[in-house]
Amino acid sequence: MERNQTLSDEERRDWLRLIRTENVGPITFHALLHRFGSATAALAALPDLSRRGGRRGALRIPSRAAAERELIAVERLGASLIASVEPDYPEALAATEDAPPLLSVMGHRHLLRRPMVAIVGARNASANGLRFARSLAGELGRHDLVVVSGLARGIDGAAHEGALASGTVAVMAGGLDKVYPREHEALFERVCAEGAAVSEMAPGVQPQARHFPPRNRLVAGMSLGVVVVEAARRSGSLITARLALEQGREVMAVPGMPTDPRAEGPNHLIRQGATLVTRAEDVIEALAGALQPRLDEPPAVAAPAGQPAAVTEIEVDSAHQRLQSLLGPAPVVVDELIRECQLSAPAVLTALLELELAGRLERHAGGRVSLVAEPQTGA
Repeated sequence: MERNQTLSDEERRDWLRLIRTENVGPITFHALLHRFGSATAALAALPDLSRRGGRRGALRIPSRAAAERELIAVERLGASLIASVEPDYPEALAATEDAPPLLSVMGHRHLLRRPMVAIVGARNASANGLRFARSLAGELGRHDLVVVSGLARGIDGAAHEGALASGTVAVMAGGLDKVYPREHEALFERVCAEGAAVSEMAPGVQPQARHFPPRNRLVAGMSLGVVVVEAARRSGSLITARLALEQGREVMAVPGMPTDPRAEGPNHLIRQGATLVTRAEDVIEALAGALQPRLDEPPAVAAPAGQPAAVTEIEVDSAHQRLQSLLGPAPVVVDELIRECQLSAPAVLTALLELELAGRLERHAGGRVSLVAEPQTGA
């Protein structure tokens, strides 16, 4: 779908209803939008699609009134909802396969058009780590880069503080009215006054543990590269680095003392080939290619672009039969399923879409899917 569009109020409401529908994630949203041409038409088709996928109960689809209430709540916060086809939506994020169709934004939304780099790290950061993160963020800002982070304690907060003067973006795990940690409420207000805050969650959603990995994917997806300052080997920061690699972003790390557990994550990344960073110039050099006009290739969500508008029920039924034996609890690449089914890609993609809407299919990073043991009935 082309960018630089502007949704009407009715389109924005229906986009919101579609992405808030049970079992509809970003990849499925974009597939539905492409297949049916509009969110309105996709909403009308959902009950039949989920039934064909094997769902026994009704699919939970938000009402128009519920969507209007969320739109009003966003407006009352002084925020706005930006669609992935609109010009202020971050270009790098729009090129990822699971880009959120809608982002809530508070603050200076024009900053989202500028090139961004993420700085992430340990919550229990050292004094040296905090000082370095602030200094690095400030220097990158003076090179016209917007610094992105997750507003967490430690390195995230220091990165935001260092980049306030030049522009910083905080990515929230919950709704924009639910600041976490609470001790960063004052920092959040400064970020919104001088930068921006974004979330794919509705106002009122409390951040929970399961919300942080999706938040990390946005941090990585918005950025041309991710710098890890301090982090344990098993941490959210290294999840962000892994997501950045999967999205084709540059991964950079600040080395630390081998005896400090907070250095294990960055040192491991460097051993794996991450760019070693000791100053802002290292980041600028690593991003030199990405800072040129890029992202020419179509985003992964556009993969179904060649899919015909119509596919026969007989073809889709055949795909369902083949998928019953090919799918299991272990994730499989969709392209491999298409090859093994020996059916047209549109037929297989339609069958997978129907299974997902029925609650029988789970999507994973890297274009992989797996079967869910028991269908969700919506009861």
